[in-house]
Amino acid sequence: MVNPKKQEEPIFEEPKFDKREYLSYERERAKAIILVFITGALVGLFSGYLEIFGYWYLAILLIIAVIYFLRRLIMLFKIAMPKRTTHKFLIYGELVIAWFVFWIIALNPPLHVASGPEVIDLSVYHSSGWKIVTATSGHYNIPLSSNGTDQMRYYTEYKYNITGIHITENGGTLSYHYNRNSGYVYFNVTNLHADSSKTLTVTENSTHVTTTKTFTLYS
Repeated sequence: MVNPKKQEEPIFEEPKFDKREYLSYERERAKAIILVFITGALVGLFSGYLEIFGYWYLAILLIIAVIYFLRRLIMLFKIAMPKRTTHKFLIYGELVIAWFVFWIIALNPPLHVASGPEVIDLSVYHSSGWKIVTATSGHYNIPLSSNGTDQMRYYTEYKYNITGIHITENGGTLSYHYNRNSGYVYFNVTNLHADSSKTLTVTENSTHVTTTKTFTLYS
């Protein structure tokens, strides 16, 4: 005998696939992915900028704040937050990965230069013009001068602004002229006696890195 209760049980029917709703959801999810990627990239670049100045801990606090307010940020652009848990996880994972990758990019060339300003092409002036002084075993041979001083210059170049230059001759400070258009720094040193030497130290400060270079001059 057939149980009447079993006959009354409803038959499960699979819900119909709503193509329009699916496409709308995927469109919103694509917008969210693009927005999160751009946000992660911008935050990553700014984090690298903060680390250059020694504020790396602010970069960590910044990404934590962005993660916390990400949902509100997406809704601010009138984009629906993905509903599925896996999609939400991917959104937050994308943010962290983009932030980390662009943080690394910000700390490397061409966006950032870890080395300091260049100090090259040390030259001395003769009647025939400027002549680059070459080094022999780390010593720069300066020809004898009859007027008591040698006019010298070197070339400097850096991506960032050079904020200060300090030149010393055997510990004594020398005055100089920095031509920013040509990149040359001009100064005078007291001339050398025969078979004598002196130490020339150049220090250049920038908003990022300081360069110090020492030249041993002899004649």
